[in-house]
Amino acid sequence: MKINITPLGTVSPYPKGNMNCPGFLAEYNGHKILLDCGNGITSLMKMPDDLQKLHIIVTHYHKDHFGDLGALQYASFAYHNLRLLKEQIKIYLPENDFANNKKSIICNKESFAEYFYVSNNFSFNINDLKISFYDNKSHTIETFMVKLETTDFKIVYTSDLGTTNFEKAVEFCKNSDLIICESSFLKKHNSQSKTHLTAFDAGLLALKSEAKKLVLTHFWPEEDKMLYLEEAKTVFQNCELAEEGKTQEGLPNYHH
Repeated sequence: MKINITPLGTVSPYPKGNMNCPGFLAEYNGHKILLDCGNGITSLMKMPDDLQKLHIIVTHYHKDHFGDLGALQYASFAYHNLRLLKEQIKIYLPENDFANNKKSIICNKESFAEYFYVSNNFSFNINDLKISFYDNKSHTIETFMVKLETTDFKIVYTSDLGTTNFEKAVEFCKNSDLIICESSFLKKHNSQSKTHLTAFDAGLLALKSEAKKLVLTHFWPEEDKMLYLEEAKTVFQNCELAEEGKTQEGLPNYHH
C-alpha cells in the first residue's frame, strides 16, 4: 500500500509569503498523520476532511513546530459540534520538557481531541504502519525524529536535528526510501550551530544512511531555496526541495 506526503510548511522560524512553518501531512490507508503543525499550515488543510482519522505529532516544544495546534483543536471542536467530525483527533506530545506547554495544550476544553505522550523509542501502529520516535539529543531541547514504516517503505522525518550524535541519526535513517531532512543553514552562513544541519550535512546524512531519496526542508525564509538544493547535491544527487502543497505521491514508487 502506498503513502502520500504533502508539505504544508517548509520554513523557520516564521512564515513568509506562501511559505509556512514546519508541517508535513502523510496519508495512508484512510488515515492522516501530521508531522508537526507550525504557524500557517492550516491554511493548506482541507476542512473538515483532513480532520478525519487525524493523528498530529508534535516533535518538540518550539513554537514554529506547533504554532497552529490551537487552530486545529478549535477546528475539531467546531466540526464535532456541527456533527461533521465523529472521531476525536489524536495528538502526540513529548512527555518531557516544558511542562507548561503540555498543560496549556491539554487544558484547552474547546477541542475534540485525545492526547498521548511520546518518550524516546516510543512507537505505535496504525494498522500495518509503524510510527516510531527517536530523540537524537542534538537539538536544544528534547526533539523526536519520526519514522514511518511498513513492509513496503521506510520514511524518516528528522524534525530539528544537530550534528552531534550524527552516526546515531544515520543508524535511525538506515536504508530509508525517503528522508525529509532539516537544512537550516548553508555552508556560506558560517554558522557555529551544532543544533541544526546545513544542506551539505543533510546530503551527507542521506548518503551515509544509503537512502533512496532526500527532501530538504526547514529553510531560512529570506534565503534562495535553490542554494540549498545545489549544496546538498554536491553530496547526494537524488534530492529535491519540499514545497508547500506539492505532494509526494504513491511512495515508495517514485525513484528516478
